[in-house]
Amino acid sequence: MASHETALHSVLSADERSTIAELESTSAILQLVTRLTGMRFAGIAKFTETDWIVCSVHDPTHLGIEIGNILELEITLCSELRRNPQALFIPTISGDSRYSERSVVKRYGLESYAGAPIFLPDGRLYGALCALDSRSMLFEDPDLEETLMLFAKLIGCIFFSNLAADQASTHPCEMA
Repeated sequence: MASHETALHSVLSADERSTIAELESTSAILQLVTRLTGMRFAGIAKFTETDWIVCSVHDPTHLGIEIGNILELEITLCSELRRNPQALFIPTISGDSRYSERSVVKRYGLESYAGAPIFLPDGRLYGALCALDSRSMLFEDPDLEETLMLFAKLIGCIFFSNLAADQASTHPCEMA
């Protein structure tokens, strides 16, 4: 666990770490995402040019993805959000050859994925809000995409206001 904390400290700024650690709102959002999707894992990840860094998780079933884990971005399902910054739903990963052979899918036994890009209000792509499960999921709620995108926008606003407190007044976060 100490190595995860060390890794997290090396890739996230002090402001980012304190924001993630101190904000209960992100935990509440992740719990809501699991309820909304029916999936058992929800997380927030930061993107760098090459890495996917786990910032926050709600994982009552102990999937094995923990805060501070760093994976090569291109092996993750979230990497698709950099290419096409729209919500992505994969109800049965094993039935989709574009995703089923990724090492992250095999490593964690993933069968379903729902994700939305997190943008900061200034337009920068921060990372992803994602939900994962080892079970296949039906995404039947017609409002699911819009709701995940709103949660991702809210997370982006929370991070932005805490990461750049001095700029928050010049970049108001409107949920419109």
